[in-house]
Amino acid sequence: WQGGLNITYKIGGNFTDAYEGCKITIEVNNMLQQRVSSNVIGIIYGEVEPDRYVMLGNHRDAWGFGAVDPSSGTAQLMEVVRVLGEKKKTGWRPRRTMMFLSWGAEEFSLCGSREFVEQYEIELSERGVGYLNTDICMVGPILYPAASPTIGDL
Repeated sequence: WQGGLNITYKIGGNFTDAYEGCKITIEVNNMLQQRVSSNVIGIIYGEVEPDRYVMLGNHRDAWGFGAVDPSSGTAQLMEVVRVLGEKKKTGWRPRRTMMFLSWGAEEFSLCGSREFVEQYEIELSERGVGYLNTDICMVGPILYPAASPTIGDL
């Protein structure tokens, strides 16, 4: 497989000489179960461009205890919502509509966010200005932003 970016992709690997020609057997023990999961969505409608969406989101579920992923991002998302909610009480409104998205079932194949995007795909592609995901929210002097390879040509 080769992606479309001008970088060297490294997927997989090789056995060391001592194990050349060996085979690996992997046993997977999954249980197929149906579960209910919900997204929590908050909106502050924009004053000038209410039909343009700026989205801020994070998921709530975790494989482990979740202190860093996702709870650090959830804590900052809740604080942003609290502060902007206080500003809204004074009559303030953002220029564009702001959507605050708390995804359910992210660790199980991005279920919450994927279902939302699939349901609103046309509206989001026409009206979405940007999406900031705050999965792991840390502090420090250096910013390491990342983006999807699908927007590499923008």
